[in-house]
Amino acid sequence: MTESDYLEWNRSWPEFIVRTDDEVAVDLLQRYYALDDAANPLYTGARFESIAALNDDPNKIAPADLVAVSMLSVEVPPRAAIRLLGPDSESISGLLSQIDNSVDIVDIQPEALRAGSPADELWRVLRSARDGLGPTTVSKLLAAKRTRLLPIWDTFVERATGLDTVDYWSKFRSVLNADDRRIWTWLGNIRLQASNVPESVTELRTLDVLLWMSVATR
Repeated sequence: MTESDYLEWNRSWPEFIVRTDDEVAVDLLQRYYALDDAANPLYTGARFESIAALNDDPNKIAPADLVAVSMLSVEVPPRAAIRLLGPDSESISGLLSQIDNSVDIVDIQPEALRAGSPADELWRVLRSARDGLGPTTVSKLLAAKRTRLLPIWDTFVERATGLDTVDYWSKFRSVLNADDRRIWTWLGNIRLQASNVPESVTELRTLDVLLWMSVATR
């Protein structure tokens, strides 16, 4: 990204993220991961990581992943579920095996997030059939499998950042690497300050929660 592009992001993103405001961010995180009097989460998305973890195979989409994305207010349509767990499962696993499961978005090579990469091909496979599997659900499935690498996109992210799905992985990577990874470092720090955030929540997922809450709590 050029400097002018990044400055435009500074104008588009929520002000508290641009300013790296600990107080606002920690409050939003703690609210998102809070429990009610019956020890149930106030927001079902707080269980996204733990339910996705019920599938311990990083290179396979399994029923647990489909349930996990439902925590984020989307549903995998029945015919799409049949396809993902059946006819397309082998090609999905083959592509997932080519996408590093141990690397953060800031550390991946730019080419790994561009057109023609295994991640891009996987997106295309997931979206290939006319069975109701849209870009929002696909992004959340990919985030369930590569929570450190592939950011979620939905209408909340779009409203918070102005981004559509065109090359948004690379744009996220560029912003999080800018200014000596200022925002990225901040995300790690505030995640530790919010005492009720599970250890399994990555920096990238922390950002997603903040973007979502910045819109949902307006």
